[in-house]
Amino acid sequence: MENKEIWIEGDILFYKDHGNVENANIQSLKYAYAQILGNVPFLFVFADHQHYISTELQGFGEVYHKLSDRFRFDDETFFAVCKARKEDEKVKIWAKKMPQNYQILDEYLNDGDFGYEVYTEPKQMISWDTTYEQLEALGCIEAYFTDFGAKYLRFKYPVRIEGILIDQLEVYADNVSTNRPVQEFFVDLYDETNTDKSYKKLRELWIDDDVDINQYGYERDDQCYLQFALANGINASICYTYDEEYAYDDGSTSLHFYNKREYKSFLENKEYEEVMEISGLLSFPNKLDINVKYIDHDGVKHIPLKVKELLKEKSDIWLDSVNHKIGFAGTDTALILDLEKITYFTIQNVLPAKGSGYADFMVHLTTEDYLYVFIEDTYFFDQFAGQLEQMTKKSVEIPEAYYNC
Repeated sequence: MENKEIWIEGDILFYKDHGNVENANIQSLKYAYAQILGNVPFLFVFADHQHYISTELQGFGEVYHKLSDRFRFDDETFFAVCKARKEDEKVKIWAKKMPQNYQILDEYLNDGDFGYEVYTEPKQMISWDTTYEQLEALGCIEAYFTDFGAKYLRFKYPVRIEGILIDQLEVYADNVSTNRPVQEFFVDLYDETNTDKSYKKLRELWIDDDVDINQYGYERDDQCYLQFALANGINASICYTYDEEYAYDDGSTSLHFYNKREYKSFLENKEYEEVMEISGLLSFPNKLDINVKYIDHDGVKHIPLKVKELLKEKSDIWLDSVNHKIGFAGTDTALILDLEKITYFTIQNVLPAKGSGYADFMVHLTTEDYLYVFIEDTYFFDQFAGQLEQMTKKSVEIPEAYYNC
């Protein structure tokens, strides 16, 4: 084991890459390619994420044969590609055969404005306005976590959205405000052929033949992507990726539903506005947008009237020592936080290079999370660092600027 650079323990494949030991869960393997990069043959596999595994690793031959025996790789193609060493060539040698996980219904029910129907017993019609915590309480979903700790919710029952019935629809639920309506649903749809037939069926279901497809996205040799309005405040997108220079075909159509509705009641903050006091004020010379969205964070509210009257057409940071609050007023909204929940601030300057220059103003919280609050030109915020430290008694860090490469 000491001399090997690639090995398998149970269902985990370990391999060395640029001095680091990486790992892949073999049970999650979805497809595999032979690929030539820098005149070196690689085994490329997708298992939760991409893995480029050099054939020059000590122990590769033994591991490859174990994988091939288990998944029935196309060995003849793999070794032919490796032998030819044609730069940038890549050829699929295996893909997991996935069962069809959707059905186009004979009857198209036009009830998408309200929500989606879960095929529990009896069936439940659920509004798009249902929050993450309400959805979990209904008992029709199960939570799971990736190897990186990200949280997802998966429906345990088929879900009908207008004219399509979907198995295992999912929701990304990591670092979300659970009292907000679910913002995005997604699923990878496979036809029984594991080809772009799934994309073509969805396109036929939702897009008229006589429309200009460029209004919705694009259809190219490497990828097809369309986004469109499905229902009131609900958008949908379908995407299929083919084998091209930088892309890999796994036989699925990525289907997403996006909640674009406005929930302005979350911006109301009358209880605080009635008692707020302004004990310190740092005013910027212009208006700045708040980068934090109200749908993602409970602290984003309407700009209080007292602040509006003081600022007119400017943005600011105000301190409320009486209520132990600090507020960041933007163009249309304000971020209001408990002062004791902030550990420090960071001003990160980025110099123009391949990309443009800018400066991020960040707030670091006691939870070890951080928020990107404002963005402006490089070095814009530096002039306010001393005043902010004096007003809040919190440190302001200004790391060395780096280039936007």
